[in-house]
Amino acid sequence: MADYRLAFVDETVIERRNRTGLYLFAGIVIDGADLPDTITAVRQATGNNSFHATDLYRRGFHSRITALLDTIIEHAGWTFYVAQPIGPRDREQSRQQALGRMLHQLDEQKVHDVIADTRAGPDEQAQTQREGRKVSIADAPDTDTYKRLVRSRQINARMRMLHRDDRQQPGLWMADAAAWALQRAVAHDDPQWWSRITDTATVLDAHTGRELTVTSNRAAPPQPTSGERGPEHLSQSAQASLLSAPPYPQPHGPANQVTAPIHPLADLLRQIEAAATHHTQQQMLCSIRGLNRVITAVADAVDASTQSMPARPASVPRTPHTGPEPSAAAVDTELTIE
Repeated sequence: MADYRLAFVDETVIERRNRTGLYLFAGIVIDGADLPDTITAVRQATGNNSFHATDLYRRGFHSRITALLDTIIEHAGWTFYVAQPIGPRDREQSRQQALGRMLHQLDEQKVHDVIADTRAGPDEQAQTQREGRKVSIADAPDTDTYKRLVRSRQINARMRMLHRDDRQQPGLWMADAAAWALQRAVAHDDPQWWSRITDTATVLDAHTGRELTVTSNRAAPPQPTSGERGPEHLSQSAQASLLSAPPYPQPHGPANQVTAPIHPLADLLRQIEAAATHHTQQQMLCSIRGLNRVITAVADAVDASTQSMPARPASVPRTPHTGPEPSAAAVDTELTIE
């Protein structure tokens, strides 16, 4: 199984007030030979309990999150993100756009199995099993995207896509932790969790597949303290580099008016939004070019048909000796556009 690779993937939605949101897929690639040791390490890091980062954070079990993030660094062959801007009404479209890019990337990495967290709840999973179906209704859009890419030969059919319940699949806990860490950094201005894995993580734009760069001004990992470790326990380097950034005057405002500190991931967000804008502009340009080609073809066809029409005879004044005027049916005036 040395050359057999698996990817565990999970998603998160980042909503920002009055700003474009983000749909993110997070993935952890594991070599098949390392999978047993990795799963054992994951269970040890989480106390062999089902893992959901958001719930653990709210309940104060921060050490389990940091332990699992450290496990990712130790065992993951590759940690990656696919970022897709999302509007208020196109969440599913954004998901499928990001999923398609992710499958392209994993296919290039020769991944054999892509294991995604199912969107079906327990009742729907049970109903799907009773009906003998392989895919639940909730997961059907993902499967349709996968099949479309296979049929068009954009990805290899050897790569399978499987949906599993994260309560029974510890590999998905790593993807959940990675997705939560970046979501926490972007949505809550709390990047120290993500900083534990950022040096070995890649962020990709869903439209172009281009790798996005991340500024180096980020918080240091939390330092061990008595009890739990969390955002309230920052190292000195974190406080110096991130939280204590001095304010500065506005260029055109009063001297005592200040701006907020620069967000360490602000440049990353700008890159994602710029890529989406460029993609939209390119689509519009292609549509305009296509319309121009159609208009030119129609104009050429009209010109060709006009040139092939027989000339209309000149009208002759009536005299007592001329016959009746030719009827309209006698003149071929039909216009054909080929």
